Amino acid sequence: MTKQEFSQHIRDNQNTMYALAYGIVKNQEDAADVVQDTILKAYTSLESLRNPAQFKPWIMRIVHNTAIAFLRRRRETEDLEEQYDLSAPEPGMDRETKMTVWEAVNGLKLPYRLVLILFYYEGCSVSQIASITATPETAVRQQLSRGRRLLAGLLNREDFFV
Repeated sequence: MTKQEFSQHIRDNQNTMYALAYGIVKNQEDAADVVQDTILKAYTSLESLRNPAQFKPWIMRIVHNTAIAFLRRRRETEDLEEQYDLSAPEPGMDRETKMTVWEAVNGLKLPYRLVLILFYYEGCSVSQIASITATPETAVRQQLSRGRRLLAGLLNREDFFV
């Protein structure tokens, strides 16, 4: 893969990379740092990409691993409590409903938050999520199912809407 092709793939996937990083670290500046670190790691290990057609799952796995490593380092020093403001996946929802759903998703713990973001917000398939998170597909399906139940439980709580 040439430098120009790599740069184009990065441009094509930059929003998804940032959204995944932000969904994990929940901070704009930290997400930008994770994406920058990811780009550097990806470029220096470009020879490990066996199939250029699989660039997106490959780079998203690097984003995931870099963000998780960042959280592990950061967890020692401070607690993460910021809100994430992406739109909800349903285009027919009003802004208030989208924000309510997003706040509920944001309230979930990893890995449920991560698989829901990748599946509904980023449009990744179960197999892509399995590849990104290095988790078996059956576990991803279970996490999606459990995440949906947890999300429904949060949205049905009366005190959630306060």
